[in-house]
Amino acid sequence: HPMIDLSMFTNKLFSVNLITGFITFICSAGLVLLMPFYLQNVLKFSPGLAGLMLITVPISMGILAPISGSLSDRLGSRPLTVAGLVVLSLGYLGATTLTETTSTLGYVLRFLPIGAGMGLFQSPNNSAIMGAAPRGRLGVASGLLSITRTLGQTSGIAIMGALWASRVSLLSGLPAADATTAPGTYQVAALRFTLSIVIVMILIGLGLSLFAYWQERHVRPPQPVSVSKTD
Repeated sequence: HPMIDLSMFTNKLFSVNLITGFITFICSAGLVLLMPFYLQNVLKFSPGLAGLMLITVPISMGILAPISGSLSDRLGSRPLTVAGLVVLSLGYLGATTLTETTSTLGYVLRFLPIGAGMGLFQSPNNSAIMGAAPRGRLGVASGLLSITRTLGQTSGIAIMGALWASRVSLLSGLPAADATTAPGTYQVAALRFTLSIVIVMILIGLGLSLFAYWQERHVRPPQPVSVSKTD
């Protein structure tokens, strides 16, 4: 009696939903790790002000998530997950324009779309995962959703942190362990590089979500064959 029925992953829509969710959690966790370094080391914000700036994403996400969940009940989950990933990619693209002199307003305007994109994406994607799971495996699907979130966040911290630190080291000549002490110019350049990788990952997730959308609209399950009876 295995804990996870691997046959669940033969469902392409279920697998795609899990993968896209995993990708977004990697990206968001990496952002949470790197932004305090940028706000405090580069912009010289106090810890209190940096904390206030960091709530930009959760606030916009908290506002959009309930609205997105309600809309997904009427419009379906797939259009909203696609829209969320599009907004996310645009938000991360805007974040690549961060500089050593970005103002508080400039920071907020760049990161509001990221929270909005996550809010648009997450609730419908969770619904799509549960909706694609077999009725008798909903508990397992819920567990896999939680594992995907936790694994994505821990992986994102490790991957994005390593990418950023190694890039700072390459640019500045300092050891990767001393990346936070490098001049702001190198830290910002490394942040832009890391965000570029994030954009590529989000675009991969968008491509997978568009594939799933196409599957849902154009690939129909076989209809049962009716057999007529004769007297």
